[in-house]
Amino acid sequence: MKFPILKKKKLILAAISIAVMAAALAWKIKWDGNQLEVSFHHVESDKILNVFRIVQLSDLHLKEFGEKNRELVERIGKLKPDIIAVTGDMNMVRNDDYHVVLELCGQLTQIADVYYVMGNHEFVDFADRKTEIAKDIEGTGVHLLTNASEKTTVNGSLIEIGGLVNETANYEKRGGKKFMDKFMEDPCFKLLLVHYPEYFLDGIEDLPIDLALCGHTHGGVIRIPFIGGLYAGEQGIFPELTEGMHELGNSTVIVSRGLGNSHKIPRINNKPELVVVDVNWY
Repeated sequence: MKFPILKKKKLILAAISIAVMAAALAWKIKWDGNQLEVSFHHVESDKILNVFRIVQLSDLHLKEFGEKNRELVERIGKLKPDIIAVTGDMNMVRNDDYHVVLELCGQLTQIADVYYVMGNHEFVDFADRKTEIAKDIEGTGVHLLTNASEKTTVNGSLIEIGGLVNETANYEKRGGKKFMDKFMEDPCFKLLLVHYPEYFLDGIEDLPIDLALCGHTHGGVIRIPFIGGLYAGEQGIFPELTEGMHELGNSTVIVSRGLGNSHKIPRINNKPELVVVDVNWY
């Protein structure tokens, strides 16, 4: 009669152990989701006279780091960027309450010039639902680039900053190719903001872009040690481009893991990321 009792005790202990481990994992996921990680990259170009710094934000999805994103703004301010680049999906699609995005943009413009390209979440609301999101973002003082570019001088160097919108399947239909042909005419330093890194797997990989900043993949959502991201929509299982700097064709491409999440599946082993890029001539 003792054996069934021992077996029952073992099952109870096993159940308790599983519950404790599940609770610990849930706590770690929640903790990691609020721990900003800063990644630094160095890009060389003989088109640049003096060093300048870019801080990139991507895929916030209405997340807040402190009240009104105070912690995020303070961290960016301490990094002393010359340019702040936003590579899309800061909102949640079909959610018309995006005050988090507007409040953040307004604060960022007090630190440096902000250049913003829409991701798929903004673009659906802008192009398909015809909301005021683009107008509202521009109203904060941000330079919103929608298949358009602006030239500016940063620390004595002329650079052209472009924003390529929409997914690769609509590259020509939405005017992307026409924009890129014009964007590449001037030989000055080219900084391209494009939400989708997949453009550099099949689309514009042959263009000589000095620096492209991308997001969209959320770092592969679940990151496996020594392997990388598990899944990204357009790239599938074990995607090639989910984080870091890559030399692809004639371009230098940096992919941000992003700051938030839009999936039911939580980010695991995948802390929110701020990307810092120092560009200089040596």
